[in-house]
Amino acid sequence: MKKSFKVLIGVVGGLFIAISLVMCCVVGISYTGEAEDYFGGEANPYISADGAMVSAHRAGSSVAPENTLHAFELGIEEATTGGYKVDIWEFDLHITADEQLILLHDHTLDRTSDSEQVFGVKDARPEDYPLAELKKLNMGHNFELNGEYPFRDLTPEEVTDAGLDVCTLGDVLDYMESDEARAAAPDGRFSYIIEIKNSGKLGERAADLLYAELASRGLLPYVVFGTFNQNVSDYVDAHYPDMLRSSSICEVLDFWLAYRTGADLSKRGVGYCALQIPYSSSISFLGTKGLIEYAHKYNIAVQYWTINEEEDMRHLQSIGADCIMSDKPDLCYSVLRGE
Repeated sequence: MKKSFKVLIGVVGGLFIAISLVMCCVVGISYTGEAEDYFGGEANPYISADGAMVSAHRAGSSVAPENTLHAFELGIEEATTGGYKVDIWEFDLHITADEQLILLHDHTLDRTSDSEQVFGVKDARPEDYPLAELKKLNMGHNFELNGEYPFRDLTPEEVTDAGLDVCTLGDVLDYMESDEARAAAPDGRFSYIIEIKNSGKLGERAADLLYAELASRGLLPYVVFGTFNQNVSDYVDAHYPDMLRSSSICEVLDFWLAYRTGADLSKRGVGYCALQIPYSSSISFLGTKGLIEYAHKYNIAVQYWTINEEEDMRHLQSIGADCIMSDKPDLCYSVLRGE
């Protein structure tokens, strides 16, 4: 029964993605340049010649409370003590009422935190609260490990000390760009995949803040920006063409159609340096060697999400995927590096 349900969910998910892509295709896609423009004619650094890169999705949501400083600190500790190693850290951003960028995947705070108890309401949204209020939350409250909730009974001081309070973009970058963290990084520094979750004007303002933060730190070459919101992609293309970005959901389908028809992308260019593609048995047409080789021909990296099954990791590695985003960075590292 569980296997059948899993298959059903996969099929429904695949159909939903396909329908969404077709709808996007009808709307139309604009292109602002070629992938090579990002790198001055040089090779795309996100194309890996040494096997797929390991990416911790939501900073590794199966091993630590997602999108928390605690998760990043655990990853650095693992890397320095012989455990799993991460090449690219993936995380999500929302904007607060006082225009701070915080790490959060969902549009509400309920699933991961104790927001209902602290704020007294359901479905509290980060854009409705200033950072100081959000800092009162325990972002590890609902994290389950082996049937237990190890962070539920912490005091506010213990929450902060453990890196489980709301984490800002500045908090993460301060830590990850520190000498301690960079000592555990491949070639001395990490790369990042950063997704803005807000849409509309909030998403555009979040893009302003993200760009300013990355530019001030000299991190633009080390971040691939992404969003599911077309208006935010268009805004970034128009205002921040030097911020590397991944494909929108519309562009994924358009790319696949171009691949299937053998279109010459150099004649029209694309607005992204990396395809970020879901993969499962129900949408296996997106995980082929031919598709990856076609992308590489145009200097486009291919990154897959969210890959938590060993079989899928091995398959994507075998066909030349550049990056595998997983909630299980420990398993992903073991599979991809054979350790």
